Amino acid sequence: MEQQFQIRPNITCRPTNLNLIMLFDREKGVMYELNETASSLIAILRDKPSSAREISAVLAADYDEDPSVIEAQVVEFLDDFAKSGLIE
Repeated sequence: MEQQFQIRPNITCRPTNLNLIMLFDREKGVMYELNETASSLIAILRDKPSSAREISAVLAADYDEDPSVIEAQVVEFLDDFAKSGLIE
């Protein structure tokens, strides 16, 4: 089974008036303002835990792009988010 990623319980997600997402890490007291791509990815994880492949399929449909192209970028974002303690 593929690894399922989810937003950590200590992270609060809030939409901005520009349809982007801000994340607040309540443990560290740090706020993150996400760009459009990162916001789209976090919006998927906000709905339910998902694998890199599942996220890539949704984003590929949204952006009319080949899922294999999207998946490399998704894996990079997920790695960055995990290193920052935003997802697990």
